[in-house]
Amino acid sequence: MNDKGFTLIELLVTISLLAIISLISFVSINKVIQQSRINDCETLVNSIKMATSEYISDNRYRNLDINNFTAKKLIDGKYLSSPIINPFTKEEINSESILISIELNSDYTLKTATISEPAVLTNCEG
Repeated sequence: MNDKGFTLIELLVTISLLAIISLISFVSINKVIQQSRINDCETLVNSIKMATSEYISDNRYRNLDINNFTAKKLIDGKYLSSPIINPFTKEEINSESILISIELNSDYTLKTATISEPAVLTNCEG
């Protein structure tokens, strides 16, 4: 017997254990990354809603066109930064494609703000 090295069985067992540990880690890391992207999406939606609230508050006595409300108005008014990045694909979302439906109270304050397009921002599930 040679006491200077490892046997083939010991080497195969070690490689197998490392492969199993790597697989478990990879699955866990992917879940964490996906949850992080969902959280980024929810944060983006909340930022758009807060910017909408500020925009309505500042302009509530003006004649607001609430039927054609996009994120471009928020960017033009410096309420929201540009560009808006899709948290799942890391691509820029056209601000004119982000449609926001708002409902006002009787005193022209914001009651609700809902993003109706694009679909990635409506459910934040990628």
